[in-house]
Amino acid sequence: MQDTVELKLHSLAEIVGNPDVGVIVLQDMAGANQISVLCDKLMKDELQLRLSKKKVCNTMLPEILVNILRVNVGLRYELVINDIIDGVYRAMIIDTDTYQPLSLRAADAVLLHCISKIPLYATTQLMKRQALPVNPLTPAMALPYNALTDKMLSKALEAAVSMEKYELASIIRDELRKREKPDT
Repeated sequence: MQDTVELKLHSLAEIVGNPDVGVIVLQDMAGANQISVLCDKLMKDELQLRLSKKKVCNTMLPEILVNILRVNVGLRYELVINDIIDGVYRAMIIDTDTYQPLSLRAADAVLLHCISKIPLYATTQLMKRQALPVNPLTPAMALPYNALTDKMLSKALEAAVSMEKYELASIIRDELRKREKPDT
């Protein structure tokens, strides 16, 4: 098994001007470093519902299924965010008895963590590459460029050029070029 860092859900927000994209902020248990996972509006709404701790959640299908599993087989799992590819974080749910992994979206892993309290981790290697230090003095949230989708980066590139922020546009262009698939 890989070395991991345990994570906690710190907050949920949306990108200003784009209510269709949620930003899930996960911090290490010490609150020193964080990663930001993007999600769609549906996932953002599901997470907001769970974070509001409304009683209706107790009768929703995911919560019922988790309770059935907890009673009948136990929850012998851990969730591990283990990679980022083209701006999308990847995760696994791992059976801690057999170490059998199943892949899932990182945002789904966070939702499952919220519902089930299954421990959530990131690989140490991923945290070293992606995590940003927490700055409690600023309300702004930094996102690494490689945590944004190609579509978001393209829009950001257009905006940077139209605002004549050419240094920023150059950085975004370089990130987009890194993601291009080589012709074969």
